[in-house]
Amino acid sequence: MLPKRAPANGSKSNTMSPDLASPHSSRIPLLVIGIVVLAAIAASGYAWYDHLASANSSVAGNITFAGEHLDGADADSVKTAVQRRESDLLSNVVTIDTPTGEVSFQLEQLGFGFRSDIAENNIFEARHEGGAFQQFASWVGTPFSPIEIDDPITFDAGKATRVLASSPALKFSSPVEPDLEMTGDGVLVATVGTDGLTADVDDLVTKISEIEPDRDETRITSESIAIPPKVSDEQASLTADRMNEATRDGAAIVVNGITGELTSAQLRRLIVAEVSDEELVAEFDVDGLQSAIETLFPGPVGSAQTPTFRVNGGAVEVAVPGHPGEICCAPDTGATLAEALLGGGKGPFTVRARPETDPVLTAWYDGSLITSRVSSFTTPHSCCENRVKNIQRMADIVRGYYLVPGKTLSLNAHVGPRTLERGFLPAGAIRKGRLTPEIGGGVSQFATTIFNAAYFAGLDMPEYQAHSLYFSRYPFGREATISTPAPDLKIKNTTDYPVLIWTSYNDTSITVSMYSTKNIEVAQVASRSSNRNQCIYVETDRERVYSDGQSKIDTFFALYRPEDGIDCNGNEIPE
Repeated sequence: MLPKRAPANGSKSNTMSPDLASPHSSRIPLLVIGIVVLAAIAASGYAWYDHLASANSSVAGNITFAGEHLDGADADSVKTAVQRRESDLLSNVVTIDTPTGEVSFQLEQLGFGFRSDIAENNIFEARHEGGAFQQFASWVGTPFSPIEIDDPITFDAGKATRVLASSPALKFSSPVEPDLEMTGDGVLVATVGTDGLTADVDDLVTKISEIEPDRDETRITSESIAIPPKVSDEQASLTADRMNEATRDGAAIVVNGITGELTSAQLRRLIVAEVSDEELVAEFDVDGLQSAIETLFPGPVGSAQTPTFRVNGGAVEVAVPGHPGEICCAPDTGATLAEALLGGGKGPFTVRARPETDPVLTAWYDGSLITSRVSSFTTPHSCCENRVKNIQRMADIVRGYYLVPGKTLSLNAHVGPRTLERGFLPAGAIRKGRLTPEIGGGVSQFATTIFNAAYFAGLDMPEYQAHSLYFSRYPFGREATISTPAPDLKIKNTTDYPVLIWTSYNDTSITVSMYSTKNIEVAQVASRSSNRNQCIYVETDRERVYSDGQSKIDTFFALYRPEDGIDCNGNEIPE
């Protein structure tokens, strides 16, 4: 092609040829587009780089957990959201309908768990799983593919089983084990056991494992299964037969030569049975057996040793302390007898006594409560007569008598027969209304003397009789006589302290003193006389004032005939 010519006139033209201008105009839009594309690529690269760099510090886009969007959330926000979800889920309730009502548990109680660490990890790992292409594809599709993170729930069937099995509300009734009871004729028989009823725990665990944990409340129904007794009726009957045989003959108990007996019925009432290792084991109530044996022997089973004393010029001291009698029985008696009976023993069973340790009784017998003379009474007599010898002989026998609280001295029983062999002599006595000589005559003076000593010591006289004739050497209406076999003089210690009776005499008088702990003030407060035909009836009032301020008045009686051999009607009494 030939070159174009310039204009002929040689002038320059300012007009660009269309052919020359077109290439410049088309490059401008392309440049803009290129810049935009490069910017987009740069922005995308930065976003992709940011996505990769923030994998463990912030949540990717379009991620939800428990319905909550977590896009861009940091670690603290994720932890808070996970903890909230864990608390909400595990506090949801399972309600179980049972034959006796309903019972509810939270999911956490029933072995459900929540792996918060897994939840947090899954949230941060979303869109970061797999290779580079898979992660890039997931990232590119963020606006179009939301990701929901599942709840990492766990379930411990073993814990659920333990919780349900131990719940009292799921035990609808307990089995009743066979037992032993005694019939009206004193024979042991076995009662019949019955089944209990409980929830089928395995069935409940299966149902619970299939529930949807995110529901606020789930309701399921419990099936029931029977719980048989551990002991069979046959085995219980054998136990009853064995215990009937062991107690068939009762039990004869011997302690210190004294015998008592527990009947078979008494023994069987003390048998207790309990289930052990799927067997009905029958044993004796050892404490009850001990008590039953001691009841057989309520008092002392050994002789008490009373203390001995020395009295000098009214001062008293203990020469040899005493002790209460032994009692039944040694502390292991019940256990020993139970073992013997269960071992087939038939008795009689000899058991050991034990010392009395009651501090009150110990003090009664050791002599420590005899501290002072609380009364003394003297009556006169002529010297050297047979009756005086009899009075002194009786005084010798009674001297040192120790009367503990609650006990009674019978003068006839303690002194015994008044015979020549025992040192008593013939002397005058009142027999059937007449003065008559007999062996031991005159001892009524001793009776009157000890009566008055007891009177002023505050003791009781549950049995006494005044002389039928009045003798001026005695207090009028306040005296006593004694004969064989009657009348007797009995003195009872109704105080809280033991009393030592001490006698002394000389040629012309007899004295009886009482020693104890002073706690009563005694006085004669009145005396009244009246006629009973030709007899005189006398009433004598005594007041006792105790240390606590309490006062008691009692009255003593005497009836005196007009003279020897004459009755109250004036008639002569036959010899």
